[in-house]
Amino acid sequence: MKLLVVSKSNLASKNISSFLDQKELKDVKVELTEKGVLELDYLESYFPRPELAIVPSSHKSVSGRPMLSVHAPGNWSKAELGGQPKKLSFAPALYIAQLLQEIAEKVKEIGLKYDVGLEVTHHGPTLDFPVLFAEVGSSEKEWSDLEACKLLAKSITKAVNAEPEKKDVCFGFGGSHYAPAFTRAVLAGKFAVGHICPKYHISELSEELFLQAYERTVPKPTFAALDWKGMDSEQRSKVLSFLEKYKINWEKI
Repeated sequence: MKLLVVSKSNLASKNISSFLDQKELKDVKVELTEKGVLELDYLESYFPRPELAIVPSSHKSVSGRPMLSVHAPGNWSKAELGGQPKKLSFAPALYIAQLLQEIAEKVKEIGLKYDVGLEVTHHGPTLDFPVLFAEVGSSEKEWSDLEACKLLAKSITKAVNAEPEKKDVCFGFGGSHYAPAFTRAVLAGKFAVGHICPKYHISELSEELFLQAYERTVPKPTFAALDWKGMDSEQRSKVLSFLEKYKINWEKI
């Protein structure tokens, strides 16, 4: 079973859900909740455990740029925005890639003036099953943009109904919050990526968190992708020391 979690207290989630047709969703349960999108830890007790949960949500940034984004939740450090500190959810890499590509194709098709991209792993909830966030942003104007919300709903429906395309799976390190190098690679079909630890969290990256990023990317990654220019030499050395210890292949992007 797959799960779509709609927060009635989140404007974007509510607007996206208005374009979801339950009849079009195959083996998908729609969960309606009054809780905020960062307060979904109660899903831990869900039975049976879903093979995938998708949370349509709002994205907020100071820039306010129109954007449609996809990412896995989890905290590399403190739990400032929900979830548990220093804990990652399971990141469904193939579904993240599938959804990102669906969104990009539809944006191009209708000429919607939105950026499309991945975000690094951040915020709660931290759940012990695969979960991804599909977000429209970056201000209330976009959360109320029904054309953007409809596009995201249609992309989610198509991605959740399909078996995702098989491709190489990795986990990533380096770069900024919006992970441009990873976004380009995924949209080019080079690989699917699960958890991404950005440059600004590598100082807090412990061996245990490194192993979480590896173990909680599904399917299990066959290599690590390093945004080489998106890290300094000290950060690269730290990541490489973990990769070498656990004999995990890696490549520069």
